[in-house]
Amino acid sequence: METSSTLLRAKILVPAILLGLVAALVASVVMAAPLQPPAPLGASARVTGGLARLNGVVPAETDAGMPAAASAALADPPADGLHRVRLLVELTALEKGGLAYDPADYSVSGLGTGTWKALWASPGPADVPQGQSINATLVFELPDRAIDLTLELPGGPGLSLGAAHHRD
Repeated sequence: METSSTLLRAKILVPAILLGLVAALVASVVMAAPLQPPAPLGASARVTGGLARLNGVVPAETDAGMPAAASAALADPPADGLHRVRLLVELTALEKGGLAYDPADYSVSGLGTGTWKALWASPGPADVPQGQSINATLVFELPDRAIDLTLELPGGPGLSLGAAHHRD
């Protein structure tokens, strides 16, 4: 009799636990904060302390404006399957405390492909007072065939790079 009681308890307990796990999973999906899509090329997006806008994505192969006094990382050509782009970013401080800009806080991510840090940036870290803007240049080495590339921003949804920089 004890065995049938234990078996009956297990038959009820296992489905109840599974139902509880499914309910918890559904609740976490429903209650999760929605992901903010990146702002399109040329549109502004929030960053900590203000706004950021991507004014240009310039492939290095067609760019006469690459920095002359760039880092040693730019001295060698990109590896096979990669190309370099220069991102022109405008940052405007809106909050009373201003905007703290550090190029190390910015990276590019791609859909299922990874994240890349800037090889070179100008200016270096700076504090931007409220009401003022700075224009930053960031040089990245990105995969030729990566899709859905986004400039990741500190405290914001990111800025889409579009597809103009892709090589055929």
